[in-house]
Amino acid sequence: MKKLIFIFILPLIMLWAQEGEFSDAPDFTLEDIDGNTVCLDSLLAKGPVFMSFWAMWCKMCIKELDALKPYYDEFDSLGINLLAISQDKTRAVPKVKPFARSHKWRYIVVLDPENNMRELYDVQAMPTSFIIDQNKKIVFTHQGYKPGDEKKVVAKIRELFKKEPENESKEK
Repeated sequence: MKKLIFIFILPLIMLWAQEGEFSDAPDFTLEDIDGNTVCLDSLLAKGPVFMSFWAMWCKMCIKELDALKPYYDEFDSLGINLLAISQDKTRAVPKVKPFARSHKWRYIVVLDPENNMRELYDVQAMPTSFIIDQNKKIVFTHQGYKPGDEKKVVAKIRELFKKEPENESKEK
């Protein structure tokens, strides 16, 4: 009986531990497709960060980033930094910039050919997206993509901005 209880409780303990593991967003510095240095602290100084792990070979990653394009101007006006983290290997890196341009993505597209970020953020599936607030807390994580999932991301970002003005007014 004890063994049976352990089998059911262990996954819950592991889930709890995993959630706690990602309460603070790990720092990073990467190069974008134009050769500029991009670091988390600089992005957070401007506003919250939405970041999506993607690769050219991942059809659902591309669909997710394409589905978020119509919201770019709204997010930009709110101060959200949209970051697309390419997981394409070194040999494919020269193709990333023309690929992103052909999709007319205005996101900050950064390169992670060694998949260091994927390890740092414990990304298990692609696409995986995160929203990081300005307190460096991961407030949303989403794995995979199916049409309509972008609405969850949009709702979470809008919710994040509804909370911020309330907090500011309470502090004054």
